[in-house]
Amino acid sequence: METGKANNIKTSNFNIDLVEQYHLSVQIGIKHFSYCIINTKTRTVEYFNNYVIDNDITTIINTDDIIKTNFSSSSIAFVNFPSTLVPASIYTEDSAKEILELNTETSDIVKADSINKIDAHIIYTLPTNINDIVNTYFPKAKQKAQQSILLEQFSKLDNSNKSAYLFINDNIVNITVFNNGELIFNNAFDFVTKEDLLYFTLFAFEQLKIDTESVEVKVYGS
Repeated sequence: METGKANNIKTSNFNIDLVEQYHLSVQIGIKHFSYCIINTKTRTVEYFNNYVIDNDITTIINTDDIIKTNFSSSSIAFVNFPSTLVPASIYTEDSAKEILELNTETSDIVKADSINKIDAHIIYTLPTNINDIVNTYFPKAKQKAQQSILLEQFSKLDNSNKSAYLFINDNIVNITVFNNGELIFNNAFDFVTKEDLLYFTLFAFEQLKIDTESVEVKVYGS
C-alpha cells in the first residue's frame, strides 16, 4: 500500500471548535481521496486536504483527526466510477443494473441519482469496499455521483447557445455539451497526453457538428 503526500490548505479562520457550523464535503475517486470543510455561515471553504491513494482509504481516515470530527452535515461525491446517463422515462430501480451493464462491467453496488433539471438519471457502480467505508465512517452523509453534481450545476448556466464543459480529473475528461438549453452530449474519456485530450474533445465536437471557432468552452477540475 502506498499513499502520496497530502495536499493540505488551511485558512486562518479555520477553527475545529466551530464544528456546529461546518459542512464536510468528501470526494472519493479511484485514485484520490479529498475533502474540504465549508463554513455554512460564511459559505467559504476553510480547510482542504487531498490524498493520492493506491488502495487504502481506511488508513487515511483513521490517521486524520480532522475528518473524524462530528460535523453538522456532510456529503460524499463519487468521482469517475463507471456510470451511464439515461432518460427518466426509461429508468426503473429494478432495471438500473441491467441498463448499466449495457455499457460497462458492474460491481456489487449499483446506485442512481435523479437529475430533475434534465429529466434523467445517472446510474453508477461502486466496489463493495468503497460502499462499506462510506457507510462506516460517513453514515449520515448525502451521497451523489460527481457527474450528477456537474450536470446539475452546468444545466443552471446560460446554455442558450452551444456550450461545452470539460471537467478533468485523474486523467479522465468528462465532456458535456448543451445546445438551445438542451443537453446533447455527456461522456467520459481516459487520456494520457495533452494530444489525447485534444483529440477526444475535437472528435466529440466534430460528431456534434460544433464549430470550434464559436463554441464557448469552459474547463474545470485539476
